[in-house]
Amino acid sequence: MKTYSVRFSHSGNEANISHDALRAAVVDFLERWGTRFYLGPDFGTLLGHGDRIANLLRACGMDEAAFFQEVLRQLAKTNHQSDHEMDDHEGPEVRVSGIVLPKRLLLVFLEQMLPGDGFVAVRSVEQYAELTNITVPEDQREDLQQVIDTYPVRLSRHVLRQSRLSRHVAYQFMPFVQELDQTGLKNTWIGQFHQGLLEQMYQNRPIFVLHMSCPVYCRFCFRKHKDCRNLPAPTVEDVQKAVDHIAASPQIKEIVLTGGEPLMNKATLTTAVAGLAGIPHVQTIRIASRCISYYPSLFFAENEFWLNYLIDRNRELQKTNKKIEIATHFIHPDEISHYSLEIISRLVRGGVGVYTQTPFLKDCNDTGAELAELYAQLRAVGSELHYIYIPCSPIQGNNIYWTPISAGHTALAHLRGHLPDRAMPILCTATKIGKIDWNTSGWAVEQSGEEPDMIWIRTPYTEGYFKSFAPQFSLEKSRVNHEGTLDSRFMARIGDESLFFGSLSQDAPPARDFDPQELGRVQQLICQDQRIRQSIVPTGIEALQRVHRTQVEVDVAANREMPAILEYIQANPEISDVVLAAEDKILNHLPEVQAYAQALRSLPQVTALRVRSLMFAYEPEAYTDDVIEELIALNHLDPARPTRLELETQFVHSSEFRLVHGEIIRRLLAHGVTVYNNIALLSGINDSPEEMKRICYNCRQIGIELQNLYVAGLPVQEEWNRDTPVEATTVIDLATHLRRHESGREVPVYVVRTILGDADFNLNARIVAAHDDHVLMRLLCVTKKAMRDIDPDFDWPEGVEERDGHPVVPVRGLTARTNRDFFLRG
Repeated sequence: MKTYSVRFSHSGNEANISHDALRAAVVDFLERWGTRFYLGPDFGTLLGHGDRIANLLRACGMDEAAFFQEVLRQLAKTNHQSDHEMDDHEGPEVRVSGIVLPKRLLLVFLEQMLPGDGFVAVRSVEQYAELTNITVPEDQREDLQQVIDTYPVRLSRHVLRQSRLSRHVAYQFMPFVQELDQTGLKNTWIGQFHQGLLEQMYQNRPIFVLHMSCPVYCRFCFRKHKDCRNLPAPTVEDVQKAVDHIAASPQIKEIVLTGGEPLMNKATLTTAVAGLAGIPHVQTIRIASRCISYYPSLFFAENEFWLNYLIDRNRELQKTNKKIEIATHFIHPDEISHYSLEIISRLVRGGVGVYTQTPFLKDCNDTGAELAELYAQLRAVGSELHYIYIPCSPIQGNNIYWTPISAGHTALAHLRGHLPDRAMPILCTATKIGKIDWNTSGWAVEQSGEEPDMIWIRTPYTEGYFKSFAPQFSLEKSRVNHEGTLDSRFMARIGDESLFFGSLSQDAPPARDFDPQELGRVQQLICQDQRIRQSIVPTGIEALQRVHRTQVEVDVAANREMPAILEYIQANPEISDVVLAAEDKILNHLPEVQAYAQALRSLPQVTALRVRSLMFAYEPEAYTDDVIEELIALNHLDPARPTRLELETQFVHSSEFRLVHGEIIRRLLAHGVTVYNNIALLSGINDSPEEMKRICYNCRQIGIELQNLYVAGLPVQEEWNRDTPVEATTVIDLATHLRRHESGREVPVYVVRTILGDADFNLNARIVAAHDDHVLMRLLCVTKKAMRDIDPDFDWPEGVEERDGHPVVPVRGLTARTNRDFFLRG
């Protein structure tokens, strides 16, 4: 049997690799994962179809043995320096005959060179150098040993392999001497209330700690200083006491099962889920696990125990209108492996929701470009995108990861210009007393005069809110502001003085009394035409609207234009999302929807097919068994080549929700079809905090993914809010109440639709002038250069002026008569 002998250049270790085993692994991988979606358009095209390994060898001009030997030789030299000084180099590159091999393919080779699963606790510099193939300079060895002794180092075999290929993975998990810098805090937050394994910061949802350690220790973790790593794991009896406390606390509706890594303790997690399943007021069980990215073998171990358990248990819970969700972390696209995509798509296809949260790390994912690539791929296979946490937690030992607040704002503006709306996350900061969503439920108020490394952040919380469930709450490092909410002191640099907004001086004006007859008129407006007839650039096709760089909207009734529409999409490979709409009911055009679905499957860049059905809110009975089955058949969550199906609807009032909606949605979710809601903010209809809370709560309860709360710009708003525009202060008031009282998963993205596309209210869409019936907004997420990348002949539309490189556009139905000094800042 032919073997390859490989000596790693720095550790001196040797590996003997079977040619047959290596060939089988590479051939199997290329057959399943050799697609343009997973390996990139250029390399995917090179592989082509048919015998992909033969096509690759032909392109390299080598026979199989020579090719394998050359790849193994280059991989044996890969290493990283032990310090965290990052440069423009993305990591070791393996190039054969001028062809750069994707890191995701190289991982298959490393699995033969460094086999095994599980994880390793690192105790010494010598062990670390041998495991990682890193040369640690002599003058750093003593300090690095001190780091290892102070902050435990644990690495999964999967992370060890990925780290050899990517600086950005190594940067997150490998110890570094700069950790000895004591700048920062030992703790960035505390639960307001503690009860055994429970930590509670919010009235309606606690954190339930089920395990005390992780298979991998992230160097930036906010629990870096927690002593819990050295504590014994909770027992089943401990878990039952916590379950009993939750059963006696009817205000709790969601639980976050976490750790450490909760999936590492089967007994406590299964006991917790079984106990929570029997509590009537618990609606959602959220399991926080990063193993999808850094320890994926855990999901496939023991005959795929965790995959099967989560899917099967969720199906049982759905019978009582409960559900399981998985919260996971991804930070950089180099973390995505075929295992992680397989896990996400399997869970979502089985009815288990997955959502991604992302810490924002300097020199890793802080330009926005990395996040755009990351989110596009995760969203394509079924994940929802939830938070970007800015900045990284200011914990002692991790200040190398910190960025100024302004860097997160700049990155989000990049994402708004490069991602479809369904892939946009919420820009969030976790203050010591709770999360805020930037420039809506919270903002930077001012620099702290007492502590120059601190800023004051306005939060939506009040002293009374915390004392309702935590009587011992203290105002330490907090203050009551003019509104009566709390400002929290937070360690961070602002980076841009214009981000200091100060305080609100006036309350939001009271909402008009609700009139059911007015709701009927609104519903008639919504149903008149379910299309959005507005394109940011001309397409030359009447039935095709280019609503974003990555997103188009198609009028499915225009059958004759289908060939031209498909040709346009194919010619613009940046388009990933196709929204199908019609003037009348979309279900009247199911054959056309099916025809588009089939045709778009041949365009690999299209990863999401979205069907707009605003009538779903009003005529759910039209979604018969046959219709549901037809929609399910259009959903292709193949992780190597996905075309995700989503159903877009619009509930604008809580009275529109019916039991039948939940029944339909549960059937769709059971097969990975997402239903999402874009709310139109309408004066006198839903612009009161209590009504908006009811809408968001109802969406969450029946399984609708809450996406955008459109502040202004939708067709129905152009008509309805024309004479009674919405106050900008009202939007802040709504965001404040939703963040304070609802689950974080019930908080929407606050969006303005403009003639140049969507933008984030008060974040990258800033009011610069206010009139009685409209405002002028400067779009920080749009530049003429970016628009000319879409259309070389683009120029600003009539009525748009340019200010400091960004357009200023009119937005009707919105005004800022109150708190003008707060909003009018350009």
